[in-house]
Amino acid sequence: MDDISWMKEAMKEAARAGWDAHPNPMVGAVIVRDGEELGRGYHRGAGQPHAEVEALRDAASRGFEDVRGATVYVTLEPCNHYGRTPPCTEALIRAGVSRCVVGTIDSDPRVCGSGIRRLEAAGIRCEVGLCARALTALNAAFFTRTRFGRPYVTAKWAMTSDGKIATASGSSRWVTGPEARAHVHAQRARHDGIMVGTGTVLADDPQLNVRLDGARRQPVRVILDRRLRIPATARVFERTEVQRTVLFTSGASYEARSEHVKALEGLGVSVECVGVTSSGLELREVLGRLVEGYQMTTLYCEGGATLLGALHDMGVIDACHVYVAPKIAGGMGALTCMGGDGVEAMSEATSYRFEDVLRLGEDVCLMGRVNRLVED
Repeated sequence: MDDISWMKEAMKEAARAGWDAHPNPMVGAVIVRDGEELGRGYHRGAGQPHAEVEALRDAASRGFEDVRGATVYVTLEPCNHYGRTPPCTEALIRAGVSRCVVGTIDSDPRVCGSGIRRLEAAGIRCEVGLCARALTALNAAFFTRTRFGRPYVTAKWAMTSDGKIATASGSSRWVTGPEARAHVHAQRARHDGIMVGTGTVLADDPQLNVRLDGARRQPVRVILDRRLRIPATARVFERTEVQRTVLFTSGASYEARSEHVKALEGLGVSVECVGVTSSGLELREVLGRLVEGYQMTTLYCEGGATLLGALHDMGVIDACHVYVAPKIAGGMGALTCMGGDGVEAMSEATSYRFEDVLRLGEDVCLMGRVNRLVED
């Protein structure tokens, strides 16, 4: 097997972690000497040993305690700092490996090239960039957070086949069937947060939780309410003891409606103030706060046309989950999925790549990823 083949094996290891590695990246490693695999491993989750250490342990369990002179194939640059675990660079240096093939540089500022420099200083030959595009896509959410300081944003909407998310009267229940709605809950479970705007809460009174048997966690509910119009009786403010809820509003509304703020905080809701633009709350500040204060890497946006349009205009939608029902609503006044300023010419439209097309009962789900720099 050549270097590419071994790196693909490391990639398979990384993929085994899935979302359990979250908020850390998915990382896999394989140790090889003279064409023979000595050990392999992957990072299982925050606080657990990193992939390189797991691979060294696996090698020892196979009878290869001595891996001197071996090559390590690792999907992400080995860390060179103390966090919840010791530096992987030191483990590789102590093990006496002679070569390290790295798929991608770690964009976390605590690492970002320092791991490579430490290994090379110890005499370990490093080669970087093998299968980088595929590995960057694998950890697109991690790279988005560490490079851009915001969560990886997935826009979700359900529409009729003529592109309507609600009728002219505002009726939207239900666009899709039970199978599609169950799939949405499964997607919610894979994200750190669910974000909606005022209009969605007032129109639908959603719970924004995961209602699946065996759900291991609930995403943070993120509510945007510039004027604090959502009543404290809304279902998104229920059961905050098991599902964290944060509401972003303007400073002016926070001051003017202090009693309402106290009522929300009494329910366990975190109320935060952000700046305001001509079109609403300062969304870049919101996204930054979600990373800094809530350690979010992935955000599922189920907002209506106004919020989705604003995110699109900002250029921060990274993926789309589009649920299409075999229905025709018609009507010039019916609501479409995307508002905002939009583009002048079709050549300027945002393009995304379909990664999966699912049949869910009578409905279809189109799952795509936007072609952004983070994946180039």
